Amino acid sequence: MLKSSFRLLLFPLTALFLYACEDPVTLESRFQEPELVVEAWLNNISEPQTILLTETQDYYANRLPTPVTDAQVVVCQTINQQPTANCFVFDHQGEGRYVWEPAPGQTIGEVDMEFGLGIQRGEKQYASLSTMNRTATIDSISFQFEEESLGLEEGLYAQLYARDPVGTGDAYLIRTTFNDTLLLNPEEFNLAYDATFSPGTETDGITFIFPIRFGINKLDEDGGVVPLEQGDHIAVEVISLSDEAYLFLRIIAEQVNNGGSGLFDLPVANAPGNIFEVENQEPILGFFNVAATARAERTVE
Repeated sequence: MLKSSFRLLLFPLTALFLYACEDPVTLESRFQEPELVVEAWLNNISEPQTILLTETQDYYANRLPTPVTDAQVVVCQTINQQPTANCFVFDHQGEGRYVWEPAPGQTIGEVDMEFGLGIQRGEKQYASLSTMNRTATIDSISFQFEEESLGLEEGLYAQLYARDPVGTGDAYLIRTTFNDTLLLNPEEFNLAYDATFSPGTETDGITFIFPIRFGINKLDEDGGVVPLEQGDHIAVEVISLSDEAYLFLRIIAEQVNNGGSGLFDLPVANAPGNIFEVENQEPILGFFNVAATARAERTVE
């Protein structure tokens, strides 16, 4: 009896001792000066195109990034990496947002065209190249009733039927807008490569596999799929990506879904971009991609 009481007393004392021995440690971030960050994801839809410019900040800075408001931004169609007369000036419209407004029916270009991004900020110049790749063909958005199963409530769910074109090397970002709200939950991030998840599967020219088709549904806070109700509206975009853009977004998805930075989680690292400072050819953070985009939408009646 005495030994049991001693063990019961020893456990909380040991825990208290270990807690008292823990000292918070703040690691040096080695942050020096803010640098330019570019988010240039453009498409071939006749709508305003936006490029966002911000600055890097210290890892421990608990605030939104500082917008860059003093740059000049232009995108040009190119031939053999040389700009043509078809250039599009992006005007600053506040908060680091640089926007090009097309005329009615005008688009930035077509599939297989190459584009050059140029940014001037003070004495520094930045540049990048991107080719508009083809996208998948959307057939339809279907609504299908599913019975209750493990992790799935009984109800109506959406599937996207889109076909990957014949020929390997096609990559896509699939985005869903649910009742006018773009789905941005990290687990709702939906990437595809040749109708499946990643390169090397030798799957080509078929309809997107089921997990990608089903991935257009909204998730709740616990990661469960939310069944559709009457009046719900779903709009889906299939956005073409270069191989480099696919890798960039894949790394970001892995980082965002990395858990709680535990012992076995991936180390935090920046995804490799494709934008360079012209003078020294040093890469900066961010990415430039010009996409062909297919869209479809449907409402539950």
